[in-house]
Amino acid sequence: MSIFPLIIWHPDGVRVLRQAGEWPVLEASAQADLPALIRTAWNLETWLLHDGGLSLGREGTPRLQALSESVPDVLTWEIAAVPALPGAWEWQRPGWVPVLNARLESGLAAQGLCADPLQLLSSNDLGTVIQAAVSGDSVFLKITAHPREVAVTSYLAQRFPALLPPVLHTDTATGTLITRSGGTLLDSVEDPEAWTAALRQLAHFQRTADAPALAALGCPAWPLPEMAQRVDAFLSETATLTAWGLKPAHIAALQAARPAIRASFGALVAHGLPDLPAHGDAHPRNALAGAGKSLWFDWSETACAVHPFMDVGWFLAFALHPARANLPIRMAYPDLESRLSAAYLEALGCPEASALLAHSIPLALLHRAVLYDARFRHWQGTVPGWRPQYVPYSLGLAAREVGRLPAVVG
Repeated sequence: MSIFPLIIWHPDGVRVLRQAGEWPVLEASAQADLPALIRTAWNLETWLLHDGGLSLGREGTPRLQALSESVPDVLTWEIAAVPALPGAWEWQRPGWVPVLNARLESGLAAQGLCADPLQLLSSNDLGTVIQAAVSGDSVFLKITAHPREVAVTSYLAQRFPALLPPVLHTDTATGTLITRSGGTLLDSVEDPEAWTAALRQLAHFQRTADAPALAALGCPAWPLPEMAQRVDAFLSETATLTAWGLKPAHIAALQAARPAIRASFGALVAHGLPDLPAHGDAHPRNALAGAGKSLWFDWSETACAVHPFMDVGWFLAFALHPARANLPIRMAYPDLESRLSAAYLEALGCPEASALLAHSIPLALLHRAVLYDARFRHWQGTVPGWRPQYVPYSLGLAAREVGRLPAVVG
Protein backbone atom coordinates (compact mmCIF):
# COMPACT_ATOMS: atom_id res chain seq x y z
CA MET A 1 0.00 0.00 0.00
CA SER A 2 1.17 3.52 -0.78
CA ILE A 3 -0.06 7.00 -0.02
CA PHE A 4 -0.18 9.20 -3.08
CA PRO A 5 -1.69 12.56 -4.06
CA LEU A 6 -4.52 12.94 -6.57
CA ILE A 7 -5.35 15.63 -9.09
CA ILE A 8 -9.13 15.70 -9.47
CA TRP A 9 -10.62 18.21 -11.86
CA HIS A 10 -13.97 19.83 -11.26
CA PRO A 11 -16.57 19.11 -13.98
CA ASP A 12 -15.84 22.61 -15.34
CA GLY A 13 -12.28 21.48 -16.20
CA VAL A 14 -10.87 24.60 -14.54
CA ARG A 15 -10.91 24.10 -10.79
CA VAL A 16 -9.25 21.23 -8.94
CA LEU A 17 -9.85 19.51 -5.63
CA ARG A 18 -7.71 20.70 -2.72
CA GLN A 19 -7.29 19.74 0.91
CA ALA A 20 -5.82 22.45 3.14
CA GLY A 21 -4.09 23.95 0.13
CA GLU A 22 -2.56 20.64 -0.98
CA TRP A 23 -3.54 17.76 -3.25
CA PRO A 24 -5.86 15.31 -1.49
CA VAL A 25 -4.27 11.95 -0.76
CA LEU A 26 -5.40 8.33 -0.65
CA GLU A 27 -3.82 5.10 0.48
CA ALA A 28 -4.06 2.36 -2.13
CA SER A 29 -2.20 -0.37 -3.97
CA ALA A 30 -0.76 0.17 -7.45
CA GLN A 31 -3.58 -1.77 -9.15
CA ALA A 32 -6.39 -0.20 -7.11
CA ASP A 33 -9.68 0.95 -8.61
CA LEU A 34 -9.16 4.65 -7.98
CA PRO A 35 -12.72 5.81 -8.80
CA ALA A 36 -14.07 3.19 -6.37
CA LEU A 37 -11.69 4.33 -3.63
CA ILE A 38 -12.64 7.96 -4.18
CA ARG A 39 -16.33 7.05 -4.11
CA THR A 40 -15.84 5.30 -0.75
CA ALA A 41 -13.65 8.00 0.76
CA TRP A 42 -15.48 11.13 -0.42
CA ASN A 43 -18.76 10.02 -2.03
CA LEU A 44 -17.54 11.55 -5.28
CA GLU A 45 -17.97 9.98 -8.72
CA THR A 46 -14.94 10.40 -10.98
CA TRP A 47 -13.58 9.34 -14.37
CA LEU A 48 -9.96 8.20 -14.59
CA LEU A 49 -7.92 10.32 -17.02
CA HIS A 50 -4.38 9.14 -16.21
CA ASP A 51 -3.20 6.83 -13.45
CA GLY A 52 0.16 8.55 -13.10
CA GLY A 53 1.97 5.34 -13.99
CA LEU A 54 0.90 3.56 -10.79
CA SER A 55 -0.33 0.50 -12.70
CA LEU A 56 3.12 0.31 -14.31
CA GLY A 57 4.91 0.32 -10.97
CA ARG A 58 5.92 3.97 -11.23
CA GLU A 59 5.40 6.73 -8.71
CA GLY A 60 3.12 9.42 -10.06
CA THR A 61 0.07 11.54 -9.49
CA PRO A 62 -3.17 10.14 -10.90
CA ARG A 63 -5.52 12.56 -12.65
CA LEU A 64 -9.29 12.21 -12.67
CA GLN A 65 -12.34 14.22 -13.70
CA ALA A 66 -15.13 14.65 -11.16
CA LEU A 67 -18.63 13.92 -12.46
CA SER A 68 -20.27 16.07 -9.77
CA GLU A 69 -19.13 18.91 -7.55
CA SER A 70 -20.42 17.86 -4.12
CA VAL A 71 -17.51 17.03 -1.79
CA PRO A 72 -16.98 16.71 1.99
CA ASP A 73 -16.31 19.87 3.98
CA VAL A 74 -12.62 18.96 4.37
CA LEU A 75 -12.18 19.38 0.59
CA THR A 76 -12.64 22.44 -1.60
CA TRP A 77 -12.67 23.32 -5.28
CA GLU A 78 -9.97 25.85 -6.09
CA ILE A 79 -8.05 27.28 -9.02
CA ALA A 80 -4.49 26.09 -8.57
CA ALA A 81 -1.38 25.49 -10.64
CA VAL A 82 -1.42 21.93 -12.00
CA PRO A 83 1.82 20.27 -13.13
CA ALA A 84 1.88 19.75 -16.88
CA LEU A 85 1.47 16.30 -18.37
CA PRO A 86 3.70 16.49 -21.46
CA GLY A 87 2.34 14.71 -24.50
CA ALA A 88 -1.09 14.11 -22.96
CA TRP A 89 -3.75 12.79 -25.34
CA GLU A 90 -7.26 14.22 -25.37
CA TRP A 91 -8.62 11.36 -23.25
CA GLN A 92 -6.01 12.18 -20.58
CA ARG A 93 -6.87 15.87 -20.23
CA PRO A 94 -9.53 17.74 -18.22
CA GLY A 95 -12.75 18.32 -20.13
CA TRP A 96 -12.61 14.86 -21.73
CA VAL A 97 -15.82 13.46 -20.22
CA PRO A 98 -18.21 15.87 -22.02
CA VAL A 99 -16.32 15.24 -25.27
CA LEU A 100 -16.61 11.49 -24.74
CA ASN A 101 -20.35 11.68 -24.08
CA ALA A 102 -20.95 13.92 -27.09
CA ARG A 103 -18.91 11.68 -29.38
CA LEU A 104 -20.71 8.54 -28.25
CA GLU A 105 -24.15 10.13 -28.48
CA SER A 106 -23.41 11.48 -31.95
CA GLY A 107 -22.07 8.16 -33.16
CA LEU A 108 -25.09 6.24 -31.91
CA ALA A 109 -27.74 8.76 -32.94
CA ALA A 110 -27.69 7.64 -36.56
CA GLN A 111 -28.53 4.13 -35.34
CA GLY A 112 -31.36 5.38 -33.14
CA LEU A 113 -29.50 4.21 -30.04
CA CYS A 114 -28.52 5.74 -26.74
CA ALA A 115 -26.03 4.32 -24.26
CA ASP A 116 -25.89 4.14 -20.47
CA PRO A 117 -23.93 3.59 -18.31
CA LEU A 118 -20.34 3.97 -19.48
CA GLN A 119 -17.48 1.79 -18.24
CA LEU A 120 -13.81 2.57 -18.84
CA LEU A 121 -12.06 -0.63 -19.94
CA SER A 122 -8.60 0.70 -20.69
CA SER A 123 -6.76 3.97 -21.13
CA ASN A 124 -3.13 4.58 -21.99
CA ASP A 125 -0.94 6.47 -24.44
CA LEU A 126 -2.04 4.22 -27.31
CA GLY A 127 -5.77 4.78 -26.92
CA THR A 128 -8.81 4.34 -24.73
CA VAL A 129 -11.69 1.87 -24.83
CA ILE A 130 -15.13 2.40 -23.26
CA GLN A 131 -17.97 -0.09 -22.97
CA ALA A 132 -21.57 1.08 -22.80
CA ALA A 133 -24.90 -0.67 -22.34
CA VAL A 134 -27.38 -0.21 -25.17
CA SER A 135 -30.69 -1.96 -25.88
CA GLY A 136 -29.83 -5.15 -24.03
CA ASP A 137 -26.43 -5.33 -25.67
CA SER A 138 -23.07 -3.60 -25.41
CA VAL A 139 -21.24 -1.19 -27.64
CA PHE A 140 -17.55 -0.37 -27.54
CA LEU A 141 -16.08 3.02 -28.28
CA LYS A 142 -12.38 3.15 -29.04
CA ILE A 143 -10.35 6.30 -29.49
CA THR A 144 -6.99 5.46 -30.95
CA ALA A 145 -3.76 7.38 -31.29
CA HIS A 146 -3.38 5.80 -34.75
CA PRO A 147 -6.39 6.71 -36.94
CA ARG A 148 -5.29 4.17 -39.59
CA GLU A 149 -7.06 1.52 -37.53
CA VAL A 150 -10.33 3.40 -37.98
CA ALA A 151 -9.87 3.64 -41.75
CA VAL A 152 -8.94 -0.05 -42.05
CA THR A 153 -11.87 -1.15 -39.88
CA SER A 154 -14.28 0.98 -41.90
CA TYR A 155 -12.97 -0.50 -45.15
CA LEU A 156 -13.10 -4.09 -43.88
CA ALA A 157 -16.62 -3.62 -42.52
CA GLN A 158 -17.74 -2.91 -46.08
CA ARG A 159 -15.57 -5.52 -47.78
CA PHE A 160 -15.84 -8.32 -45.18
CA PRO A 161 -18.99 -7.63 -43.11
CA ALA A 162 -19.03 -11.19 -41.74
CA LEU A 163 -15.48 -10.84 -40.42
CA LEU A 164 -15.96 -7.99 -37.92
CA PRO A 165 -18.40 -7.08 -35.15
CA PRO A 166 -21.06 -4.68 -36.48
CA VAL A 167 -19.43 -1.28 -37.02
CA LEU A 168 -21.79 1.53 -36.01
CA HIS A 169 -19.65 4.61 -36.52
CA THR A 170 -16.17 5.60 -37.67
CA ASP A 171 -14.40 8.94 -37.80
CA THR A 172 -10.78 8.96 -38.91
CA ALA A 173 -10.41 12.66 -38.12
CA THR A 174 -10.90 11.99 -34.41
CA GLY A 175 -9.70 8.38 -34.34
CA THR A 176 -13.15 7.27 -33.18
CA LEU A 177 -14.56 3.78 -33.68
CA ILE A 178 -17.87 2.45 -32.31
CA THR A 179 -18.85 -1.20 -32.69
CA ARG A 180 -21.46 -3.52 -31.28
CA SER A 181 -20.46 -6.46 -29.15
CA GLY A 182 -19.92 -9.45 -31.41
CA GLY A 183 -19.84 -12.24 -28.86
CA THR A 184 -17.55 -13.75 -26.24
CA LEU A 185 -13.78 -13.45 -26.24
CA LEU A 186 -12.46 -16.60 -27.84
CA ASP A 187 -10.04 -17.53 -25.07
CA SER A 188 -12.95 -18.12 -22.68
CA VAL A 189 -14.75 -20.49 -25.07
CA GLU A 190 -14.34 -24.27 -24.77
CA ASP A 191 -15.91 -25.28 -28.09
CA PRO A 192 -13.08 -26.28 -30.47
CA GLU A 193 -15.26 -25.45 -33.47
CA ALA A 194 -15.26 -21.80 -32.39
CA TRP A 195 -11.47 -21.82 -32.38
CA THR A 196 -11.07 -23.55 -35.72
CA ALA A 197 -13.76 -21.30 -37.22
CA ALA A 198 -11.77 -18.24 -36.12
CA LEU A 199 -8.67 -19.54 -37.87
CA ARG A 200 -10.62 -20.40 -41.00
CA GLN A 201 -11.93 -16.82 -40.97
CA LEU A 202 -8.37 -15.54 -40.61
CA ALA A 203 -7.19 -17.68 -43.53
CA HIS A 204 -10.10 -16.48 -45.67
CA PHE A 205 -9.15 -12.87 -44.98
CA GLN A 206 -5.50 -13.53 -45.79
CA ARG A 207 -6.35 -15.25 -49.08
CA THR A 208 -8.98 -12.80 -50.33
CA ALA A 209 -8.21 -9.34 -48.94
CA ASP A 210 -7.14 -6.68 -51.43
CA ALA A 211 -3.47 -5.97 -50.69
CA PRO A 212 -3.26 -2.79 -52.83
CA ALA A 213 -6.38 -1.38 -51.13
CA LEU A 214 -4.85 -2.01 -47.71
CA ALA A 215 -1.57 -0.47 -48.83
CA ALA A 216 -3.47 2.61 -49.95
CA LEU A 217 -4.82 2.91 -46.40
CA GLY A 218 -1.26 2.96 -45.08
CA CYS A 219 -0.89 -0.69 -44.09
CA PRO A 220 2.79 -1.71 -44.33
CA ALA A 221 4.39 -4.66 -46.10
CA TRP A 222 6.93 -6.89 -44.36
CA PRO A 223 8.47 -9.20 -47.01
CA LEU A 224 9.69 -12.46 -45.48
CA PRO A 225 13.30 -12.33 -46.80
CA GLU A 226 13.66 -8.79 -45.45
CA MET A 227 12.27 -9.80 -42.07
CA ALA A 228 14.65 -12.74 -41.89
CA GLN A 229 17.58 -10.34 -42.30
CA ARG A 230 16.16 -7.86 -39.80
CA VAL A 231 15.61 -10.56 -37.18
CA ASP A 232 19.15 -11.87 -37.56
CA ALA A 233 20.64 -8.38 -37.30
CA PHE A 234 18.48 -7.56 -34.28
CA LEU A 235 19.56 -10.68 -32.41
CA SER A 236 23.20 -9.67 -32.89
CA GLU A 237 22.62 -6.39 -31.00
CA THR A 238 23.42 -7.52 -27.46
CA ALA A 239 23.35 -3.97 -26.11
CA THR A 240 19.86 -3.39 -27.51
CA LEU A 241 18.53 -6.67 -26.14
CA THR A 242 20.02 -5.83 -22.75
CA ALA A 243 18.55 -2.31 -22.81
CA TRP A 244 15.12 -3.85 -23.28
CA GLY A 245 15.65 -5.72 -20.02
CA LEU A 246 15.86 -9.16 -21.59
CA LYS A 247 17.26 -11.79 -19.22
CA PRO A 248 20.86 -12.86 -20.00
CA ALA A 249 19.73 -16.47 -20.31
CA HIS A 250 17.18 -15.49 -22.94
CA ILE A 251 19.78 -13.46 -24.85
CA ALA A 252 22.13 -16.43 -24.81
CA ALA A 253 19.41 -18.83 -25.98
CA LEU A 254 18.33 -16.59 -28.85
CA GLN A 255 21.85 -15.82 -30.02
CA ALA A 256 22.82 -19.48 -29.90
CA ALA A 257 19.77 -20.26 -32.01
CA ARG A 258 20.62 -17.77 -34.76
CA PRO A 259 21.82 -20.46 -37.23
CA ALA A 260 18.62 -22.45 -36.70
CA ILE A 261 16.53 -19.28 -37.00
CA ARG A 262 18.23 -18.36 -40.29
CA ALA A 263 17.72 -21.90 -41.61
CA SER A 264 14.05 -21.95 -40.64
CA PHE A 265 13.40 -18.60 -42.30
CA GLY A 266 15.18 -19.98 -45.37
CA ALA A 267 12.98 -23.07 -45.41
CA LEU A 268 9.88 -20.89 -45.15
CA VAL A 269 11.04 -18.74 -48.07
CA ALA A 270 11.84 -21.86 -50.12
CA HIS A 271 8.38 -23.29 -49.50
CA GLY A 272 7.02 -20.52 -51.69
CA LEU A 273 3.86 -19.47 -49.86
CA PRO A 274 3.44 -15.81 -50.84
CA ASP A 275 3.17 -12.84 -48.50
CA LEU A 276 -0.48 -12.00 -47.89
CA PRO A 277 -2.57 -9.43 -46.00
CA ALA A 278 -2.41 -9.98 -42.25
CA HIS A 279 -4.43 -9.02 -39.20
CA GLY A 280 -1.14 -8.14 -37.49
CA ASP A 281 -2.17 -8.95 -33.91
CA ALA A 282 -4.12 -12.17 -34.34
CA HIS A 283 -4.53 -13.71 -30.91
CA PRO A 284 -7.51 -15.28 -29.11
CA ARG A 285 -8.38 -12.09 -27.20
CA ASN A 286 -8.82 -10.22 -30.47
CA ALA A 287 -11.33 -12.82 -31.70
CA LEU A 288 -14.95 -13.35 -30.70
CA ALA A 289 -17.26 -16.34 -30.76
CA GLY A 290 -21.01 -15.91 -30.86
CA ALA A 291 -24.22 -16.62 -32.74
CA GLY A 292 -22.60 -19.38 -34.77
CA LYS A 293 -19.81 -17.23 -36.18
CA SER A 294 -16.33 -16.04 -35.40
CA LEU A 295 -15.28 -12.40 -35.64
CA TRP A 296 -12.05 -10.44 -35.44
CA PHE A 297 -11.43 -6.94 -34.05
CA ASP A 298 -8.50 -4.61 -33.25
CA TRP A 299 -7.11 -4.03 -36.74
CA SER A 300 -4.51 -1.56 -35.50
CA GLU A 301 -1.53 -3.53 -36.83
CA THR A 302 -2.92 -4.75 -40.14
CA ALA A 303 -0.33 -5.33 -42.85
CA CYS A 304 -0.93 -5.45 -46.58
CA ALA A 305 1.68 -8.18 -47.13
CA VAL A 306 3.40 -10.47 -44.65
CA HIS A 307 3.98 -14.21 -44.53
CA PRO A 308 0.70 -15.64 -43.19
CA PHE A 309 2.51 -17.84 -40.68
CA MET A 310 3.68 -14.68 -38.89
CA ASP A 311 0.00 -14.03 -38.12
CA VAL A 312 -1.09 -17.51 -37.11
CA GLY A 313 2.24 -18.29 -35.41
CA TRP A 314 1.50 -15.51 -32.91
CA PHE A 315 -2.03 -16.88 -32.43
CA LEU A 316 -0.64 -20.31 -31.58
CA ALA A 317 2.12 -18.93 -29.33
CA PHE A 318 -0.46 -16.94 -27.37
CA ALA A 319 -2.92 -19.81 -27.05
CA LEU A 320 -0.29 -22.41 -26.11
CA HIS A 321 1.60 -20.34 -23.54
CA PRO A 322 2.02 -22.25 -20.24
CA ALA A 323 0.31 -19.40 -18.38
CA ARG A 324 -2.88 -20.30 -20.29
CA ALA A 325 -2.80 -24.01 -19.47
CA ASN A 326 -6.01 -23.59 -17.48
CA LEU A 327 -8.03 -22.14 -20.34
CA PRO A 328 -11.19 -24.24 -20.83
CA ILE A 329 -10.13 -25.19 -24.37
CA ARG A 330 -6.64 -26.24 -23.25
CA MET A 331 -7.95 -28.42 -20.44
CA ALA A 332 -10.55 -30.08 -22.63
CA TYR A 333 -8.35 -30.65 -25.69
CA PRO A 334 -4.68 -31.53 -25.06
CA ASP A 335 -4.25 -31.86 -28.84
CA LEU A 336 -5.31 -28.26 -29.42
CA GLU A 337 -2.21 -27.29 -31.40
CA SER A 338 -2.66 -30.03 -33.99
CA ARG A 339 -6.41 -29.30 -34.26
CA LEU A 340 -5.85 -25.59 -34.84
CA SER A 341 -2.92 -26.06 -37.21
CA ALA A 342 -4.77 -28.58 -39.38
CA ALA A 343 -7.87 -26.39 -39.65
CA TYR A 344 -5.87 -23.31 -40.53
CA LEU A 345 -3.61 -24.97 -43.08
CA GLU A 346 -6.53 -26.65 -44.84
CA ALA A 347 -8.31 -23.30 -45.09
CA LEU A 348 -5.16 -21.63 -46.40
CA GLY A 349 -4.69 -24.37 -48.98
CA CYS A 350 -1.37 -25.85 -47.80
CA PRO A 351 -2.19 -28.83 -45.55
CA GLU A 352 1.29 -30.25 -46.13
CA ALA A 353 3.00 -27.40 -44.23
CA SER A 354 2.31 -28.50 -40.64
CA ALA A 355 6.00 -28.87 -39.77
CA LEU A 356 6.82 -25.48 -41.24
CA LEU A 357 4.00 -23.89 -39.26
CA ALA A 358 5.27 -25.43 -36.01
CA HIS A 359 8.76 -24.09 -36.77
CA SER A 360 7.26 -20.68 -37.53
CA ILE A 361 5.98 -20.05 -34.00
CA PRO A 362 9.32 -18.68 -32.70
CA LEU A 363 9.86 -16.88 -36.01
CA ALA A 364 6.52 -15.10 -35.62
CA LEU A 365 7.50 -13.96 -32.14
CA LEU A 366 10.83 -12.63 -33.40
CA HIS A 367 9.05 -10.90 -36.28
CA ARG A 368 6.87 -9.10 -33.73
CA ALA A 369 9.84 -8.16 -31.56
CA VAL A 370 11.64 -6.53 -34.50
CA LEU A 371 8.59 -4.49 -35.49
CA TYR A 372 7.94 -3.36 -31.92
CA ASP A 373 11.57 -2.45 -31.45
CA ALA A 374 11.42 -0.17 -34.48
CA ARG A 375 8.28 1.43 -33.09
CA PHE A 376 9.14 1.75 -29.41
CA ARG A 377 12.94 1.82 -29.02
CA HIS A 378 12.98 5.62 -28.78
CA TRP A 379 9.37 6.02 -27.69
CA GLN A 380 8.49 8.68 -25.14
CA GLY A 381 5.08 8.75 -23.51
CA THR A 382 3.33 10.40 -20.61
CA VAL A 383 4.94 8.13 -17.98
CA PRO A 384 8.61 9.13 -17.66
CA GLY A 385 11.12 6.33 -18.09
CA TRP A 386 8.59 3.79 -19.36
CA ARG A 387 7.87 2.40 -22.82
CA PRO A 388 5.56 -0.43 -23.95
CA GLN A 389 7.15 -3.77 -23.13
CA TYR A 390 6.08 -5.77 -26.17
CA VAL A 391 9.69 -6.37 -27.24
CA PRO A 392 10.97 -8.21 -24.15
CA TYR A 393 7.66 -10.06 -23.88
CA SER A 394 7.90 -11.34 -27.46
CA LEU A 395 11.59 -12.18 -27.09
CA GLY A 396 11.01 -14.04 -23.83
CA LEU A 397 8.36 -16.18 -25.54
CA ALA A 398 10.65 -16.72 -28.52
CA ALA A 399 13.48 -17.89 -26.26
CA ARG A 400 11.13 -20.52 -24.85
CA GLU A 401 9.98 -21.62 -28.31
CA VAL A 402 13.29 -21.88 -30.18
CA GLY A 403 13.44 -25.50 -29.12
CA ARG A 404 10.87 -26.11 -31.85
CA LEU A 405 13.43 -25.28 -34.55
CA PRO A 406 15.26 -28.11 -36.33
CA ALA A 407 18.87 -28.48 -35.27
CA VAL A 408 21.43 -27.25 -37.76
CA VAL A 409 24.09 -29.82 -38.60
CA GLY A 410 27.56 -28.69 -39.57
